[in-house]
Amino acid sequence: MGKGRVVAGRYRLEEELGRGGMGVVWRAVDLELGRQVTLKRSLGEDAGQIRREARIGAGLLHSNVVTVFDTVADGDAQWLVTEYLAARSLEELVDDGGPLPADRVRRIGAQLAAALADMHARGIVHRDVKPGNVLVTADDVAKLTDLGIARWTEVTRTGGAQLTGTLGYVAPEVADGAEAGPASDVFSLGATLYAAVEGRSPWGSGEDGPFAQMRRAAGGRPAPAERAGPFAPVLTALMARHPADRPTAAEAVTLLTTDAPAPRRSRRRLRRRLLAGAAVVAVAALVAGFVLTRSSPTTPAAAASGPNTLGADPAATDPCAAISTDSLVPFGQPFVDPEVLDFGTCVVTTSLSGDTGQVQTVLALTGPLRYPTRPPVPGKVGEIERPEVRDGKCERALSLADANRIVVTSHAVDRAEDAPLCTFSEAVLSGVLAKLANGPLPGRERPFPEWSLAHVDACGLLDPATTSGVLGLTKQPDREFGGWGCTWEHDPRTISVEYSREWPIEADSDVPGDRIRVGNRNAVVAPVPGGRPECAVEVVHRFYTPVLPVLRGTDPHREEVVVVSLQDAAAADGKALCATARSLADTLVRRLP
Repeated sequence: MGKGRVVAGRYRLEEELGRGGMGVVWRAVDLELGRQVTLKRSLGEDAGQIRREARIGAGLLHSNVVTVFDTVADGDAQWLVTEYLAARSLEELVDDGGPLPADRVRRIGAQLAAALADMHARGIVHRDVKPGNVLVTADDVAKLTDLGIARWTEVTRTGGAQLTGTLGYVAPEVADGAEAGPASDVFSLGATLYAAVEGRSPWGSGEDGPFAQMRRAAGGRPAPAERAGPFAPVLTALMARHPADRPTAAEAVTLLTTDAPAPRRSRRRLRRRLLAGAAVVAVAALVAGFVLTRSSPTTPAAAASGPNTLGADPAATDPCAAISTDSLVPFGQPFVDPEVLDFGTCVVTTSLSGDTGQVQTVLALTGPLRYPTRPPVPGKVGEIERPEVRDGKCERALSLADANRIVVTSHAVDRAEDAPLCTFSEAVLSGVLAKLANGPLPGRERPFPEWSLAHVDACGLLDPATTSGVLGLTKQPDREFGGWGCTWEHDPRTISVEYSREWPIEADSDVPGDRIRVGNRNAVVAPVPGGRPECAVEVVHRFYTPVLPVLRGTDPHREEVVVVSLQDAAAADGKALCATARSLADTLVRRLP
C-alpha cells in the first residue's frame, strides 16, 4: 500500500509520515472535502484499537488535542481519520535542535496541561503522554495526539494491572504495577517537559536496557535537572513520587502560566492515630489543596466576617461546631472527638447501623490556596471541589468568601470498606454550608489552656540562623493556618514544624522509632517511610486529660506534640538525616513555653 492509493473510495494517500510498532500514519487528501487529513492504520489489523481511539477522540473537541474526524473501513483494514497538522513532534524538535529554552517549554506545557485537564474532566486518561505524542507547529501551538491506549476511568478492569505508556516517561506507580490514572498523566507531562528542557528522559536514555529504566521509574527518583533553572521546581512538582503530591492537570496550567515559584502540597506526614472500637487505625495526612498559605495566629485573614466566612479571627473558629451530627444519624451513631490531630481539625466517627463497621470523617480548617485552580472572587464562595476517591479516602473541599477553606475527608475503618464514603463527606459539608449561610462559624466555647501550643507561632520556634545553617540560605517560612505549622524550603532540603494532639506516644508500639530525651522532654526520633528521605522528631509538649468525653475504647489521655522534620532529596536515606533533625529539636525545645 503506497502513495496514490485511495482508501475507502475517499482518501488519497500522499506521504507516509511515520511507522512504529503499533501502526502506520499517512498524510492524505480528503477527495470529497478537498482538505488534507491524517490517516492511521493499526499494524496487525487491530481494528478494535482503531475503533477505541475513534470513540475516545470523538468526544474531545479541545484546541490542544488533535481532532478525530472519522473511522473508515477499507477491505479488512480499519483507518482512523484525524486533522492534519503541519507540525513536528516534540521528540523530533529536541533530537534535531537540542534542548529547548525553559520559557518555550512552559508555553508548550501549559497547552498540554489544559488538554489533559479537559480529558480528565471527561473521565478520560491518556496513558501515554510523551514527546513523540506531542505535535508542535511553527508558531508553537501544541497538540496531544495518539489516544490509542487512552481509556475511560470507569472502564471495568479485568485481571491485574498492566504496564501502559512508554518507559522513559511512565509514572512510578505505573512502573510498580498500578493502574494509570489522571495523576499518572500529570507525571508523564512533567517527564515530557523535563525531556524537552534537559534533552533526555528523567529515567535515563534506555541504553542500559528497559529493565534498568523500569527499576529507576519504580524507584521514583528522576535524575536532577541541570538546564531547567527556575523551571526546575515546577518539574519537581509535576513529577512528585506520590500521586497525591502532584498537582491536578488544571492546577498544572496555573503553575505553567505564572512566574511564581512552584508550590508544594501540604506536607503533613505525621502518623495520625484514631481508634475505631478496639482497633487502632492510621489517619493519613490531610491534603488541603495544592499549597496552603496559613494566616498568622496574631494576624487574622483580611476579609469580611459575614456569612460564608470563618469570622474576624479564623484561628478561633471551632471546627467541631461546623459539624452537624444530624446529617450522619441516618447512617448510624456519630461521635465527635475534638482532641485529635491539629487545632484546626475535628474528627467524627460514625458507627454504622447493623454493626457493619465505622467511618471516620475529618473536617479541617485551612488557609487560602496559594495557587488556586481559578482566580477567587472576593466575597464569593467557590464551587465544591470533588476530586476522585484516592487511597480509600473521599475528599470534599470549599473555598469560603474570606478565601479560607474547609476540607472534609472520609475513610472507612473496622469492616466498613464498602461504605459510601463520599456520601459521608457530602453530608458533613452540606451541614457546614447550612451553618455558613447564617453567618461565620461559631468560635470555641472553651479557649485553649494557657500552656497549649495553640498560642505558639510554630515559625518562631526555629530562628533564621538555625534554618539557614541547615538549608544553606536564609529563607522566609511558609506559615500554616493558625500558625500551627511552618515550613522552610531550599532545594533539596525542607524543614517543617507541625503541631498535633496524640495519645501518649512514649509506650505506644504504633509509634516507631527510638525513645529519647530532648532537653527535659520525652521524644521519639525515626526516619519517615515513603517519599523522599526524611527524619522526624516528635517532642512531647504536655500530657493532659481532655475535658470532654473521648471515643469509647480510646485512651482517656492526650499529649500535645510538636514534630520537627528534615527532608533532603539528595540524602542516602532518612536515617542519615536524624542527627540533624535531633539538633533542630534541641533548638526548638529551648523556645517552647
